[in-house]
Amino acid sequence: MQEIKKQLKTGVVFTAIGQYAGVVSNLLVSMVLSRILSPTDYGTLNIVLVFLPFFQMISELGVGPAIIQNRDLDDLDLSSLFKMLTVVSLLIGCFFGFFGFGLSWFYGKTIYIPIAWLLSINIIFSIMSVVPVAILTKNQQFKILNLSGLMNYIIGSVIGIISALSGLGVYALIIGSTVPAILNFFCYFRLSGLHVLSGYNKKSFLKVRHFSSNQFGFGLVNYFSRNLDNIMVGKFFGAAALGSYGKSYQMLTYPNSILTDVITPVIQPILAQHQEDIELIKNIYSKVLRLLFLVGVPLSFFLCINASPLIAFLFGGQWDSAIAPFKFLSLVVWTQIAGSTIGSIFQARNETKYLFRTGIISTVIIVLGIIAGIILGDIAKLAFVLSIAFLINFLFTFWMLTHFALKTNLWFVIKILIKPFLLSILPTAASLSWIIFGKNPSSNFFQLVINTLIFGIVFLIETWRTGDIKFVMNFIKRND
Repeated sequence: MQEIKKQLKTGVVFTAIGQYAGVVSNLLVSMVLSRILSPTDYGTLNIVLVFLPFFQMISELGVGPAIIQNRDLDDLDLSSLFKMLTVVSLLIGCFFGFFGFGLSWFYGKTIYIPIAWLLSINIIFSIMSVVPVAILTKNQQFKILNLSGLMNYIIGSVIGIISALSGLGVYALIIGSTVPAILNFFCYFRLSGLHVLSGYNKKSFLKVRHFSSNQFGFGLVNYFSRNLDNIMVGKFFGAAALGSYGKSYQMLTYPNSILTDVITPVIQPILAQHQEDIELIKNIYSKVLRLLFLVGVPLSFFLCINASPLIAFLFGGQWDSAIAPFKFLSLVVWTQIAGSTIGSIFQARNETKYLFRTGIISTVIIVLGIIAGIILGDIAKLAFVLSIAFLINFLFTFWMLTHFALKTNLWFVIKILIKPFLLSILPTAASLSWIIFGKNPSSNFFQLVINTLIFGIVFLIETWRTGDIKFVMNFIKRND
């Protein structure tokens, strides 16, 4: 148990360094580019970016998590899987380029043709990185994995900003995302120690087929639940509306990057070694959920009541239309933070068949919410309906996880969730009282500072009173 805690702590520390620095870098770059480029520029690119992960997922075939889980793969197997994905990535990359013609016809803009061909480069190198990244993750090389990825992102961001200042518009965003993908491949390939051997073992894929097929199926259905809203907004509301909606959604990815993207990459490779010890996994996962809820629930309330000054300060006045959808979506950001961990637990328990089934029903719930929101006619109403769908989906997915993977019931999660909600009442009331009755400064920055201090101080007092602050400190220090 102590060894597992030590491994988790080491993995979380270096993943956190990479993720937190990446979030800060991403936010700074977004603040700069949002003042140079318009919502239409972002919306134009978002229409194509919606399809990028779909093609990447098709090419990956769920191989990455399968490599991490499987302990019987030798060097020839890894070499064969790498060769297979390289060939597939080249084919899918070319297909994505031609897919741009279909987008051009569907949305009535020829600009999607060159955008698709440029992004096909991103697809090729991202898929070629799957096996090297899986090897590094399996070997728990979190330090070199995250630090090298961070450095490559910074290089790409600098080049992207220079491109935007040079007047390249939407192409600056493409350059900023493609350069890191190329650099990441060469770094990960070198650092992973992957040896490309002569010959090809046809049985290599069969060794991971069962695990990867369920993983692929989950990824496929999960893709549509996560991206259909962008496709529909771009089609029915236009590029400018999609740019604003995408910006509000982008803001919600930062909490995930700060919290779950730090923990979830570490969970599977470590807990996979103990996949039959359900009690051990439950014990560790309960502590992970407690931490995520203690941060995620109050953060949701804080983001909602500070949506206006936050958007205005970070991105400028031209993004006012992103405020309303952000308010609604931020209220359920805690469901996204906690929900992002279920895949790792299903994988660690080698129960990807239930992960796939969970993904199917989850997709139905989210898609119905998206369709209802689109029918209502604007992005704010869409965000409201989608928030309700996220809440329903949270209850369903955790019922599946607790019932089939952890062999317990939903109360396992609900009882952990109750206290964070109670702890959030006073900080939220204090902040709202100041916003409504206090004298708010005209500066968005100082307004945020005051609201953050009020909310933060009251919340810290509450967590100190209940002893939860001690739990958080122990988790950070020793993973107790």
